[in-house]
Amino acid sequence: MAEWRNWAGNVVAEPKRIEAPGTIAELQGAVTRAASEGLTVRVAGAGHSFSPIVATDGLLLDLTNLTGVVAIDEDKAQATILGGTRIHQMGEPLFEHGLGVANQGDIDVQAIAGALSTGTHGTGRAFGSFSSTLVAAEFVTASGEIVGVDEHHLDRLRAARVSLGMLGVMATATLQLVPAYKLRRRSWPVPVDQIAETWDVADRETRNPEFWWIPPLDTAVFKTFIETDEDPTGTPPAPTYPPGTIERYLPPDGVDWAWRVFPAVREHRFVEMEYTLALDRGMACFLAIREMMLARHPDVRWAVEYRTHAAEDGYLSVTQGEPSVTISVHDAADNIHWDFFEEAEQVFRSFGGRPHWGKLNLLPVDELRSLFAGIPSFEAVRGEFDPTGVFLNDYLRERFR
Repeated sequence: MAEWRNWAGNVVAEPKRIEAPGTIAELQGAVTRAASEGLTVRVAGAGHSFSPIVATDGLLLDLTNLTGVVAIDEDKAQATILGGTRIHQMGEPLFEHGLGVANQGDIDVQAIAGALSTGTHGTGRAFGSFSSTLVAAEFVTASGEIVGVDEHHLDRLRAARVSLGMLGVMATATLQLVPAYKLRRRSWPVPVDQIAETWDVADRETRNPEFWWIPPLDTAVFKTFIETDEDPTGTPPAPTYPPGTIERYLPPDGVDWAWRVFPAVREHRFVEMEYTLALDRGMACFLAIREMMLARHPDVRWAVEYRTHAAEDGYLSVTQGEPSVTISVHDAADNIHWDFFEEAEQVFRSFGGRPHWGKLNLLPVDELRSLFAGIPSFEAVRGEFDPTGVFLNDYLRERFR
């Protein structure tokens, strides 16, 4: 038996074997062999999911040898990318063609197939997750067949946009892009009694606003991006500081091309819970989380992150078709305060939140399913792609039919 751990180390699996195919033909062979042996098949990207969606005792596929931008259509502003490609590997080749992704988060080490399959996102009311930019994909199914999805089969595409790896192995993904653009980054501290007012302005006047509330200091750091035609000044990352310090969240201001300025350095390993809420409930929920942490969990030093998210049509999208706020709580991977996460989840639930599929949640299965009206539509497509459940694991089998 092999062993696999996610990035944070909170999920450990012992697959029967791990394979790293170097071509799509090799990928097809690996999947068909596993299916013929009665093994389940899961795919490991960069391991940045904190929920056990990758864990398997069957075949675990590593797609690090299936990387690269394989086709670019400049007229349509679209690119086809191999599933194992890390987000940071996409920026330069797309930029060489005058293109870029419309938005991304501040971690860029994830595999694009994993980012698409879990709904990885940045911030900004006008922008959805990576999944919202998916216009076509090719999946290797249990028979080894390559099945394509595109906008001509909208039900399949809506299922593929957040699929958690349950349709098959995403071998290629075609993304809708935008012309390359530059951003001005600005970060500044904000006293807690000014957070709501500052957020209203940042949300209205900037392209990508977010804030981090730092519990030990009871203050926030706002970070915003605005699109600009200014010449790049460079945007070096912030110096490394431990969690709970304001300096950790204050990278130098500056201007650069988007793919260079979005990412931040993550040297300390953590686990995360994130819930998505209606826009008009976001600030009240954040204030309730703050009150709970200050009163009962003063030992948790990790920041709370507040972002926005455009509505999406993916059946498993956390937005369920509504513009949303996302709130994330964190803790050190080697010192998890489960009582804190349990209580934070109770707050999120009280505000009607939905959990991010790749992050921690402790919800009963029936309650989880009730939060996603698109699940039955997704399951209908999943049944066509994987009728025998080769691409499920124990965690997913409990939650999906």
